[in-house]
Amino acid sequence: MTYTSRPMFAVPLTSKALKLAKSFQEQYESPAKARQVYLNTLAVYAVDTYCQCLGIETDLEASDSLNPVMQTLMDVADIEITGIGKLECRPVLPTDENCYIPTDTWENRIGYVAVEIDESSREATLFGFYPTINPLEMMEQVSCESFQPLEALIDHLDRIESALFFFQSDEPVVVKVRERLTDEPLAEIITQLERIYRTYNKYERRYAGGEFLASYLPTTKGVAFRGSIPVADREEFDDSQQTELQDLAEELLEKLDEIWGDDNSDELVDSESSTNESSSVIQQFEQPAIVPISQSQSGLINLSEWLQNPEGSQYHWQPLELFLSNQEGNLIFRFASAPRSRSADAETPTRSVSKVKEIPLPGHPLVLIINCQLESDGRRDILVRLYPSTEEQTYLPEGAQLIILDESGEVFLEAQSRSADNWIQLEFRGEAGEPFSIKVVFGDLSVTDNFAI
Repeated sequence: MTYTSRPMFAVPLTSKALKLAKSFQEQYESPAKARQVYLNTLAVYAVDTYCQCLGIETDLEASDSLNPVMQTLMDVADIEITGIGKLECRPVLPTDENCYIPTDTWENRIGYVAVEIDESSREATLFGFYPTINPLEMMEQVSCESFQPLEALIDHLDRIESALFFFQSDEPVVVKVRERLTDEPLAEIITQLERIYRTYNKYERRYAGGEFLASYLPTTKGVAFRGSIPVADREEFDDSQQTELQDLAEELLEKLDEIWGDDNSDELVDSESSTNESSSVIQQFEQPAIVPISQSQSGLINLSEWLQNPEGSQYHWQPLELFLSNQEGNLIFRFASAPRSRSADAETPTRSVSKVKEIPLPGHPLVLIINCQLESDGRRDILVRLYPSTEEQTYLPEGAQLIILDESGEVFLEAQSRSADNWIQLEFRGEAGEPFSIKVVFGDLSVTDNFAI
């Protein structure tokens, strides 16, 4: 297989990983089953490594793939993403054109990651992501070319996580759904709703959503089965019940549309917005408590010094690990641990540092996180995220802006929060010593910090 212009992530298959896979393999007399378990184990190892690099927490003990009993009964290669759900890691060989999706994995999956296992080079390469499928379509083979770029996985997890926050709220429509689907896992409900949202237009979602909700409700006349999936008998529900479910689905999907939206781009380039900026590109908060930080004598915070001293705290910037140690239980920052650039070269060793600054914006305190990663070619990948500061404020205030300014003070990149964004981010790459500024704006207040890469 060849994939051009597609970000991939290569994982060396270490002796430890191969030993674990072989130990599982040796438990089966059937060569086919032994081979299946061997490849599944390596695929799970590769995806777990990828997640650790991104700071995404996993729970291997909750994964069926490493459970000898479940291995025997099913063809599974799942990994539990803590607090979200099971991600299926499907192995493919270098000569494969399609990725096999076993019936055992059609349900209770938040998505699928394809992993090419190259045994000759002892390397596993994550090359694509496929979102939740419709179990009723009974799709066992997916073309490898149909997989989305790997970075789509991050966007998908963000979507599921934001919906999980919403489903824990006291919104009337959420309360109604929870009452009707008491025993169903939220992650399964949300991923199927996301599939409906993604694959149907807004006029069709009402009916598709109504049928989906009906499939989870108990029936008295009978239940039809397609594969292993129970489907509610339509005759069981009268017109009023069907209308009620459709109304509920429509209202729910409209709420999710406010959260997800159709525009998923974080990067909004608008050079005109900088024409009225002063040459210093610094607009200070009027409140003394939130005046921009004191800069070094050169006026710039040097990220190269951060790479040399990642544990240091200066100019109100503190190491991410230190900040997170005081945020136990705050789910807002569950994906903030060591954020990694999506475009970073994953095949070569790098150094990185992440630091945090709290911005006490009146009524809407914010947190700014910067990750600087040194690449093998000497360039730096910079990833900047803006979060709400407290768990009571699940979302950023609508209209908050995160802006990257170049050396001349012109807007280089810009992101603006919507009504239900947990965080926004910008990412770029630069040369050592190159100056830039990060500007956070909300209403009439702004703060700008100046940096040198």
